Amino acid sequence: MSKQYIIIGGGLGGLFLGKLMARARMEVTILEQGLQPGGALQTFVREGIRFDTGFHSVGGMEPGGPLRKIMEPFGFTYLPWEKAGEDECIDGGPFMRVSAGTPFEMEHVVKPYEGSTWRLRGGGKTLVDALVKTQDVRLGKKVVSISDREILCADSSTFRADVIISAIHPRLTFSLVKDHVRSSYLKRLNKLEDGPGAVTMNCKLRDGMLPWLDHDIFIQDKVMIHFGEKDEDGFAKSLDLLGFAPITPEELQEIAATRIPDIRYAIDKFWVSTPETWERYTGTPGGTAFGIVKHTSADFLPPQTPIPWLFLTGQNIGLHGVLGTCVSAMNTFNAIVK
Repeated sequence: MSKQYIIIGGGLGGLFLGKLMARARMEVTILEQGLQPGGALQTFVREGIRFDTGFHSVGGMEPGGPLRKIMEPFGFTYLPWEKAGEDECIDGGPFMRVSAGTPFEMEHVVKPYEGSTWRLRGGGKTLVDALVKTQDVRLGKKVVSISDREILCADSSTFRADVIISAIHPRLTFSLVKDHVRSSYLKRLNKLEDGPGAVTMNCKLRDGMLPWLDHDIFIQDKVMIHFGEKDEDGFAKSLDLLGFAPITPEELQEIAATRIPDIRYAIDKFWVSTPETWERYTGTPGGTAFGIVKHTSADFLPPQTPIPWLFLTGQNIGLHGVLGTCVSAMNTFNAIVK
């Protein structure tokens, strides 16, 4: 009988790892607590307009780029990628993206954007749909305990596997583990610093107010403006304002107005998400948007935990973003195979 594998978490990290393992003919089941897969790659619709929860653009999709090389074996380069214009950085250094926290992360997360920036028509859901295809993803399966290779979910269902891989935050993972874990590992885990939580305004715009832009705008390294859908006349139908706690929606608009003076008048309605929203939505402690901060290579956790049958994957053990999370999945896959 072949080995059974279970991945906890149906975000990008879990889904991409599942795809790698399925290609290697491993029998994998993915457990996702939400009612739709994707994690931060999900989309939602308000008044007929699609918004992305966390996916805006990627770097490294140009021919020969690092993300393109990862996507090619799965045929994901044929998804409707669209090359975006060069980002605007106002009162900040080149490529000073709000998602990068430390110089170490700047070097490894931001550098791929120097080659080119890409959007995906349909947003993150387009990639999620491609990842989920042919995979065994169980929705509504919130894990409440892990013990001796057995998983108990909130709905009282149980799953047993030879190997369990957690794609959720490591501290959340070990709060569920009932097996003995050496204290030195837990002490190291608890010392790691989480990045800040995101505050996002998803804005529906009044018709014909703002021309649509094909690039993101970064202001004072504090706020990102991302244009979403556009109408047939080339005007923006929506945009996202993104900053980090403790910034407020009022401050987001005030800073954005330094680049787009009419933005307050252009916004018809908006919906706000906060770190508390993210914590409820993903279970991530404190609602950190990009997980554990990597000041140096010493802040990386290995995929293999002290428990022989338990592995980790996702942005918390590697770098964040689509590229970073996919690389983490590849590292976890290699550790499992070894």
